[in-house]
Amino acid sequence: MKGELEVFSRAYLLITVRDEWKAGKFPEAVAAVAELAEADFADPVVGDADIVAMIAAEMPESVAEKAAALPCVEDVRILKIVSARERHRSLRQELLQKLAR
Repeated sequence: MKGELEVFSRAYLLITVRDEWKAGKFPEAVAAVAELAEADFADPVVGDADIVAMIAAEMPESVAEKAAALPCVEDVRILKIVSARERHRSLRQELLQKLAR
């Protein structure tokens, strides 16, 4: 709606590339992820994922679904970025709920 502020969440997508793309077409896989409209960047990494992408979107899950639909992508995991204060508050609430049981 006009005049309303859009609320964007920032998140990292941890992307596993299909084996058949890892050999000769890996740069194309990175480029395909980087071309997602919501992606700030996509970088190749070594470890539990092949590509890490930072995104900004109202619904990070919908961007993860778009990434998962790419032919080069085998798996996508989301790490939502939260402020330290927000993280502390959620951990505190979780602890209080456990203590109340």
